[in-house]
Amino acid sequence: MKIITIKSPSGIFSGNCINNVNTFYGIPYAESCAEKNRWHAPKKLESNHNHLKSIRGSSAYQTVLNKSFMFDPTLPDPSEDCLNLNIASPKDASNLPVMIWIHGGAFLTGSANGALYSMDTLALKEIILVTINYRLGPLGFLKLDEVTNGLIPSTGNEGLLDQRLAIQWVKENIEAFGGNPENITIFGESAGAWSCALQVGMGIQGDFQKVICQSGGGDATRTIDSANQWGEIFISKCHDNNISINDLTSTPPEKLIEVAKLMRHIELSDGSSWVMPEVGFAPVVDNVVLKKNYIDNFKTESFNLIAGVTLDEYKLWSAFHPLYKDLSRENLIKRLSKIFKHSIEDIIELYSDYIDDNHYGNLLSSIMTDLTFGSPVEELLKKNKSSYGYIFTPQSPLLNGELGAFHASELPYLFGVQNNSVYKKWSPDFRDQTAKIMQDSWINFAKNGDPSTNYFKWEQFSNSSNYALIGDSITNINSPFKERYQLLDHAKNF
Repeated sequence: MKIITIKSPSGIFSGNCINNVNTFYGIPYAESCAEKNRWHAPKKLESNHNHLKSIRGSSAYQTVLNKSFMFDPTLPDPSEDCLNLNIASPKDASNLPVMIWIHGGAFLTGSANGALYSMDTLALKEIILVTINYRLGPLGFLKLDEVTNGLIPSTGNEGLLDQRLAIQWVKENIEAFGGNPENITIFGESAGAWSCALQVGMGIQGDFQKVICQSGGGDATRTIDSANQWGEIFISKCHDNNISINDLTSTPPEKLIEVAKLMRHIELSDGSSWVMPEVGFAPVVDNVVLKKNYIDNFKTESFNLIAGVTLDEYKLWSAFHPLYKDLSRENLIKRLSKIFKHSIEDIIELYSDYIDDNHYGNLLSSIMTDLTFGSPVEELLKKNKSSYGYIFTPQSPLLNGELGAFHASELPYLFGVQNNSVYKKWSPDFRDQTAKIMQDSWINFAKNGDPSTNYFKWEQFSNSSNYALIGDSITNINSPFKERYQLLDHAKNF
């Protein structure tokens, strides 16, 4: 291991060179969000900040409701001083494309230091990889300004603003680390994909040139009214736990997280309808950070886009939820009647291939896959004039195959950890072929805006066609789900 030092416009930074990869961990890009800065927009650090220890920075506070097999016990301890990022570059890098990873986790959990997000693999392929932390849950996506009469200034978009400040820090400093500040790709999965889409919605302003949205569209937002309702629920539960409004800024963050764990997005419903998106803490269309027509930026802004889904997204949840076990037709209709205004029988007929021994759990899971991920992702692809779509299909052997190509199952392949002991269990035997396809395509896209490789011509998306089907090989197909998406969008009640 060799210690290296970089001087950039923001200061001096030390890192380590191991196996021809330079890594810099825990670089702060903003002031601490503790004490007087809690629930405020992020504040840029003063220049000439010296960061001479390359150690993993604190994670944001995690609102973990249930520890699933996806739970990552390796994350650094949380802190409100969490606005930091990591950089990996090949040794002697110069003017290389930059990829900024925005992690997922339903705006509740996750970290730039997640075990899934190995820094080495992509960096060794002539990429500068950056992973960023941002505030989560009640400290990053909770609107309290109106419900506290201005005592707490949070707009619900503090986490988005953290992400943008990190992106701007990278643009300002990355040249010193060997990157090209005029060739930046932001990419993310789940809430990270929603975040990438909403970064476009905020206006690109020259901060990045390319976007990859993995399993997330542009629809994970709250209106001002619903965000205020969510804030009122938070205040009410604080009151139940002997936390007054006047005590909010001084209350230990751990107590605020415990309050947040008591909240469920369904509390935003009047009981007659389902709440979408299925998250409570989410960015807010406040007409300041996000305008009402923010999604139109996908038409008017100039950038290249990859967006796609895994084949069985929702099985990450439905495979473990008792509702989906032996679901009857009667109970299916009850659930669908809260999601759709009409055409319920037509929807059931269209998804009838998923009926298993007169049980309807797989059918409902497939509808939720399309409603939550497939249709919103296709909407982004339709709006952007330089877009590429994909469907990720490798079936996981976990739970005797019940999970299929579940939400987030593509991540080990992308970050090159598919043969690690934990993630090897996720994947079929052709894992290395799939990893090569994903890495080659994503890297080529970051380099030149086109994910095509020397072994595959990836056709641009057009009129709901030309998805790339990714498995042990890759091929172009027309969308097999166009009719489904159209019917769901026509019938949904939100």
